[in-house]
Amino acid sequence: MVQEAKRLHRKELLKKRDALSEEEHLSRGKAIAEKLFSRPRMKEAKTVAFYLNKGSEVQTSEMIKKALSLGKEVLIPVTDHEITFYRFLSFDDLQKGKYSIPEPKSREKPSKPPDVVIIPGIAFGLCMHRIGYGKGYYDKYLGKSFAYRIGICYDFQVMEKLPTHPNDQRMDEIITEKRIIR
Repeated sequence: MVQEAKRLHRKELLKKRDALSEEEHLSRGKAIAEKLFSRPRMKEAKTVAFYLNKGSEVQTSEMIKKALSLGKEVLIPVTDHEITFYRFLSFDDLQKGKYSIPEPKSREKPSKPPDVVIIPGIAFGLCMHRIGYGKGYYDKYLGKSFAYRIGICYDFQVMEKLPTHPNDQRMDEIITEKRIIR
């Protein structure tokens, strides 16, 4: 029942997200980035884990550049049987990994675990849960992490209620182009 409800949310929201123009992605992404970098936890963080966007996900390349310009150590996930974060060295140091998601070639270990993890999702709920692509990689990682969790998405991806499973991990904040949910 929960899986079927999640599948329907994924289908509906991916269709809507995929329909956004490049201009809409850029303007909404810029608004999300401004809110993200204004947050106290983001300002204090020394090490931040970002995802590299795939398809119509909120684009993170400008956020990564800004974090680097602020002297933060940026980490990027490599997905195998689970997520492992490695240091981001440059956009030239990327290769297509599992599911065609860009990941670092060099696999340089970070100086410490991330203070903040920026998390993608297809849907987020006011309950602070998320629906991803259904493989559970982030939920497994977050279940073992003490990092502050910030989900980023477009405002239409925020639902009042989401179907949840006991293994689903909660966000500490959700940031859209229109609001910050805590």
